[in-house]
Amino acid sequence: MVSAERVRQLAKEGWIEKQGKDQFYLVDVVQGYIRFRNDADRRAQKSAADSRVRDARAREIELRNAVREGRLIEIDEAMAIVEQMTGLFRAETAGLPARVTRDLQFRKTIETALNDILERVADIAAERGRAVAAARLASETVAADAARRVGGDEPHLSANGGDPRAA
Repeated sequence: MVSAERVRQLAKEGWIEKQGKDQFYLVDVVQGYIRFRNDADRRAQKSAADSRVRDARAREIELRNAVREGRLIEIDEAMAIVEQMTGLFRAETAGLPARVTRDLQFRKTIETALNDILERVADIAAERGRAVAAARLASETVAADAARRVGGDEPHLSANGGDPRAA
């Protein structure tokens, strides 16, 4: 049994055609209700959307827990720590040649080797930093696209209030 309120709701959504103010043909009500119930696309989209929302909420909770437990930090904070440690390492190794030898030629050899190592480390760090920035940009782009798509495939009512799937 379908209540009058449900019939009005289905008519408003375009599943049942109105014949007048709150007047409907019985055949239209039955056929519209059956079309509504059997609309697998509607149910699949709703289920998929609900699943995406549940997954997003679960991910958000997991991320908050990871931050609270100290297992996750902001990328900017991580980059600052790496920069501090790299600066400290560079400063400490700058005095190494003088601590190792008094021979100026040997010091120069050690300095050259250290500078080569530090330059390679800096190049790799810059490369990894660019990769992280690109991944962040891609992630933000995907998130923005997903936000625009939510509900984007839902059927729209036609101007005459007919079947929402009709063109």
